[in-house]
Amino acid sequence: MARIYNKQTVEILEHVSRNPGISTRELYKALGIKVPYKDFYNNIYRLLDHELLDRQENNKGIVLTLSEEGRKIFNRVNPEKDGIWKLVIFDIPEKQKKVRGVLRAKLKQLHFKKWQNSIWISPYALDREIEDELNQLAKHYFVRLIKTQDINQTQDLEKMFS
Repeated sequence: MARIYNKQTVEILEHVSRNPGISTRELYKALGIKVPYKDFYNNIYRLLDHELLDRQENNKGIVLTLSEEGRKIFNRVNPEKDGIWKLVIFDIPEKQKKVRGVLRAKLKQLHFKKWQNSIWISPYALDREIEDELNQLAKHYFVRLIKTQDINQTQDLEKMFS
């Protein structure tokens, strides 16, 4: 299950994404973070420990870049529209409502919105891992992922994601 990242973590990933090779001190100043520097540093080291950031040292001190895993996470928490609507349709029996709850929580994390009771929709790009997870669920439950560019009326949907 994907982790939920706090606001500061997302800001750090976003800023490092736009400014690869930024020093930790420059990053702290640029974000105008209102927590003690030690707490900020602890967050940085947690991101390094989870391999979301890569670290190097040079004349500026410790400089950061996004790792491949960090890029994936950043794209999940800050997705881009790709012109393709993704619909997830599911029918999970009441006996397995825990699975249904986990699926709904996961869809919310992925920026899907409930269109109807068991139909969720998103205009955002999905990475391969997420599609693979949905395909694995489809082997055990009625879960379908539909990708389309052709929906006759999209004004209400576009309004949901504006």
